[in-house]
Amino acid sequence: MRALVLVLMSAVLFAVPAQASIKIYPEGEAWLSLGPLFSTSFSPDAPGQGVGAEAALNWLQGPGGVGVFGQAQKMTRGSTRLCAGLQGLVLVGGLELGVARETASRAHIATTSLHVAPYLAFVFGTVGLRFGIPLSQERSIGLDGVERTRLPREVGLVLTAKLPIALSKNTVWGPIFPWN
Repeated sequence: MRALVLVLMSAVLFAVPAQASIKIYPEGEAWLSLGPLFSTSFSPDAPGQGVGAEAALNWLQGPGGVGVFGQAQKMTRGSTRLCAGLQGLVLVGGLELGVARETASRAHIATTSLHVAPYLAFVFGTVGLRFGIPLSQERSIGLDGVERTRLPREVGLVLTAKLPIALSKNTVWGPIFPWN
């Protein structure tokens, strides 16, 4: 029994220093992610789907990182949605904070809103919720004499596919992807 305990203790003592040299988190790395973006808005006053693209540039340090993002989508409600802002990531959870601008449609005038989107990140994509909070509730009369409102508050589901591109040399995960 003592021999077994000594063997196990020796294995643990020799394994700990060996494990200390393994890097699983990036240290000061920059990554660019590009890919398509799909969304569905559940707003009862302005439902719709969107298809477009997203680009994100992140600086990773350990299990977290910060970055900037930009999105462009064509919405089925007859408008275009542009959004940009900052994002933060810890392990697989993240949060986007930004400003969105959706162009006018037949039912609504152009709307600027605060974009808040918590998400779960995977290597090749994200899934998240999007909250759009209009910065103004003004109304306007169009050229046809019909009064239009701004878009209401929005809650939506967002799915993205991503192609991660390492911008740093000697990255922790870079050798995994053949394009790096």
